[in-house]
Amino acid sequence: MIVAGRGGLLRENFYICIWKTSGKVKDRINTGRQVELDVAKVFAILYMVIIHVYEEMSVVRYWSRPDSLFRVVLEFLGGPLAAPVFMFAMGVGMVYTKHRTPRAFAMRGLRLLLASYLLNVVRMTIPFYLARLSGDSWGHWTVVDTIGLIDILQFAGMAFLLTALLEKWKAGRWGILAAALVLQGVGTVFLHSFDGLPSAAQYAVGLFFHTNPNVCFPLTLWYVFPAFGLCFGEYLQTVGDKKTMYNRIALLSAAGLLGLSAGMRYMGWNLFDNFALAGEAYYIQHLPQTLWTLCVIGLQLFVCFRISLILPTSFASWAEFISRRLNTIYLIQWVIIPYAVAAMGAAGLPMLPAWGIVPAGLLIAAASILASKYVRFKL
Repeated sequence: MIVAGRGGLLRENFYICIWKTSGKVKDRINTGRQVELDVAKVFAILYMVIIHVYEEMSVVRYWSRPDSLFRVVLEFLGGPLAAPVFMFAMGVGMVYTKHRTPRAFAMRGLRLLLASYLLNVVRMTIPFYLARLSGDSWGHWTVVDTIGLIDILQFAGMAFLLTALLEKWKAGRWGILAAALVLQGVGTVFLHSFDGLPSAAQYAVGLFFHTNPNVCFPLTLWYVFPAFGLCFGEYLQTVGDKKTMYNRIALLSAAGLLGLSAGMRYMGWNLFDNFALAGEAYYIQHLPQTLWTLCVIGLQLFVCFRISLILPTSFASWAEFISRRLNTIYLIQWVIIPYAVAAMGAAGLPMLPAWGIVPAGLLIAAASILASKYVRFKL
């Protein structure tokens, strides 16, 4: 869209209305909310809260290899179907936003970065000092670790900043995807290259590279997911028959998943390493693992699209409500969980048994969603 105004022609919404491909210009058609993406994000936040309860509030030794079907299912749902889905959806959202300009992306990235470190202080640093005052130990953790932890909000901030730069350079969707693939290669090459840095420097570099176990989502290893989401969002806005599109995505994703799984097994690869928390296997992404996860996301999108076709209007409205408040829900659950752990310790209560993980996760998710009706953080 080119809008005439007092200052002349404003072109800020140009990319929202047309898509150049193979020398042609295609009109945008699916420009409103896509219910299937809202549904996917609802599942993702539920899985994410449950996996956080699993990690922070339960007796399960999550840092060991999964030793039961329960743990395999839980780490799978809380792995490929949680953070990668958020990242993919974030890339789609970059296409659908009304503020698709480098400046808008950069400003949002800075807000997300600021919020991420404030959250670190609330969820980690304050409980760390409270524990020390009460005589409890956080093991090897230091105050620098509590502030510097690199989680998904830090990643989101860096992803928006990088996308702002690539948009400024007019890289286009394929240029962004190519840059993401190159970055993952670079991130893989430089694994374990920064172990000798001082702790604070490791967290600064950790915004880009994996430098220690508390760096969960470095930009180089994970930017592929929003990049693929951005390309998918561009394509989605040109599709007239979404049912056929998602059927094809399901077939391609299923074939890709089977082919990659067979190839990995042939090469002696343990498929659990595509999502297991043990040994940071899930967090240290590499291309075969990323492609495997993208196939899982493709199947999840197909399932969520099918759900969206039969979803009652009231449920679709709730899915949209949760989707719009996703950042707020995420922040609230990270306030509830650490202080619930502190309260349990102060009261002398044991950590949750395995059977209590899912009910507690659903309860905390419900409380976070309810609280988001009254408290909202605009990021």
